[in-house]
Amino acid sequence: MFDSFSRSAIAVPVLTAVIAAGCSFLQTSAEVTPVDQQFMLTAASVGTAEVDMAELAARQGGDPAVKAYGERLARAHTGINDELTELAERKHVKLIKAMDPANRTLYEELTHLNGAMFDREYLLAQINIHRMANSLYESEAQAGEDDDVKAFAAKNAPAGAAHLQLAQTLLAKERQGAQK
Repeated sequence: MFDSFSRSAIAVPVLTAVIAAGCSFLQTSAEVTPVDQQFMLTAASVGTAEVDMAELAARQGGDPAVKAYGERLARAHTGINDELTELAERKHVKLIKAMDPANRTLYEELTHLNGAMFDREYLLAQINIHRMANSLYESEAQAGEDDDVKAFAAKNAPAGAAHLQLAQTLLAKERQGAQK
């Protein structure tokens, strides 16, 4: 359906596109700076994509471990998204809870796959998404301007690192199984 190169070619511009789109949605009534608003808007978009793709994995995964990973991510990211929504409400930031176009395209591609092919493509996507999202959260935790937003990012960054590690482990197992 699509290869690693095309996924990487999509993944790199994803964050850039989300950031560029988010800039047009910065809100003057917000009680945080544009830097923190941008983080919140981007995190909301990525979080929405994570939940939707995780729910898809729980339904369409071929390997029970991939289905369980999807269920785990859906729960974790729903909680993170709820926490972000609460923070955004306190800071008067209106979140746009929709996937960015690149993640929407990826989601649509994944809906046409199942079994081992779905598992491989989903896990590769998760590795790319978590690498980008982890950088986003780490950057905000270190360089954000609002203490509450920085604390949110710092608190949730370890979850992203754990999700990335698990996706890498599952993909390695899937590749070992395919070689046998």
